[in-house]
Amino acid sequence: MDNPGPGLGPVPGSRGFETRGGRQMGEERLEKARQKASLAEQSMEAKRFEEAELRYTEALELAPGNLELFLKRAGARFAKGDFQGAMKDYSTVLSQDPKEPQALYNRGVCKANLGLMEEALEDYTRAIEVHPEWAGAYAVRGLARFCMEQYEEAIRDLTKALEIQPHMPDVLNARGHAHLVCGDYDLALADFTKAMEMAPKWVDPLMSRGTVHLILGRETEALEDLDRAVEMAPESPDLRLARGSVLEAKGEGRRAEEDYRKALDLDPGSARAAALLSRLLGRSQGDMAEALQWAEAAVAGDPEDPCAWDAKAWALFRLGKTQEALACAQRAVSLDPSDSDLRKHLQIIRSACP
Repeated sequence: MDNPGPGLGPVPGSRGFETRGGRQMGEERLEKARQKASLAEQSMEAKRFEEAELRYTEALELAPGNLELFLKRAGARFAKGDFQGAMKDYSTVLSQDPKEPQALYNRGVCKANLGLMEEALEDYTRAIEVHPEWAGAYAVRGLARFCMEQYEEAIRDLTKALEIQPHMPDVLNARGHAHLVCGDYDLALADFTKAMEMAPKWVDPLMSRGTVHLILGRETEALEDLDRAVEMAPESPDLRLARGSVLEAKGEGRRAEEDYRKALDLDPGSARAAALLSRLLGRSQGDMAEALQWAEAAVAGDPEDPCAWDAKAWALFRLGKTQEALACAQRAVSLDPSDSDLRKHLQIIRSACP
């Protein structure tokens, strides 16, 4: 999902500067703190986040009890990728105001970006308890649950978010992915289509809908979606790989090869692109030496990808190295025993071994 959606950026603070400790300070110090905060906001608008953090820190030295400044400095720290520092500031706010909804939500966002999904989930849940009709909090909790592979729970949260605030294409797209993982393809198609209608210039739901069409065997519809997506984002290697897979399924090997090679031009280290190109060359009886070269690159880049091992097996088999091919084919099947194509390839190679 390319669009960040809710939860990868903090919710900006909305309370007035003076509401958090300002009245207890001398007017002169308060005015200086306000000036520093104003400069910090200008720095934030100009995306000079290091400078903004410094200005907010200077303001806090003048107004050490002002929780709004902690919220704003946390936003600057988040913007420059300092999730630990931002989390510390949000925790400071929550130590004084345990039900501060922005701090709960945003600290959860920081934890999610640090991979602490269980802890993020706790903060999102507390934010929902404070504001039961907060669509954004349900959305980010749904995304966290998706990342934790709790797909049914994710769908429930994302659905609740959409009930509260229907016009959220990123949330629709996320729910579409959850439906896709659960195998509910019609529901996934509906969500991706609606997300496209709401955000017609956003490529991800278009690409995702094309993927669902391909799964359902609707190759023509899949290609239509992916052609449009490539027109919108011609420099996306993922789109090239997706369209290449559709073209290969339709028997258009030459065009598929062009997409795989373009994906490698755009992302030379892509193990997936190397595997797909190698497999295509092996199946089409193209340059077997090149096919083996790409297969070895794919295995080195992602040794847990069964497609890479299958591609290597096929290239070795075409080169007459049946024993080596057999070992690679066995490895591919061990990584994904449910794939009938991998099992078929293993059987073919095994039958050719002396």
